[in-house]
Amino acid sequence: MKNKLLLITMLFILASCAGKHTFMRGSVVMKVNKTQANICMGVNEVKLNDAVVFEKHKCKKLVSKVDDHEVECSKRILGTGTVTKLLNNHYSQVTTNGSFNFHEGTLVVKK
Repeated sequence: MKNKLLLITMLFILASCAGKHTFMRGSVVMKVNKTQANICMGVNEVKLNDAVVFEKHKCKKLVSKVDDHEVECSKRILGTGTVTKLLNNHYSQVTTNGSFNFHEGTLVVKK
């Protein structure tokens, strides 16, 4: 019984770690400084010198007579960067020109 419980616990832990990485895909995971960030995109998604775009999504509720609430969302490009270092299979380092603000959690897509 103890072995089954230990096995189930270990499987749950491994599954939760894998899910967290998938959820973070395409985002800033660590702001190194004003111009550099570690992002959750690895060797299978980006290569050295690839261009990336930093984005922010903004949504607002609209009240209309047809529906009680409608939502309008828009995407705003904050700026661009370049992949300067592949850290491992899951993470890369990106350098920007420092002309825009970003933070941990900012969305990043390959240009």
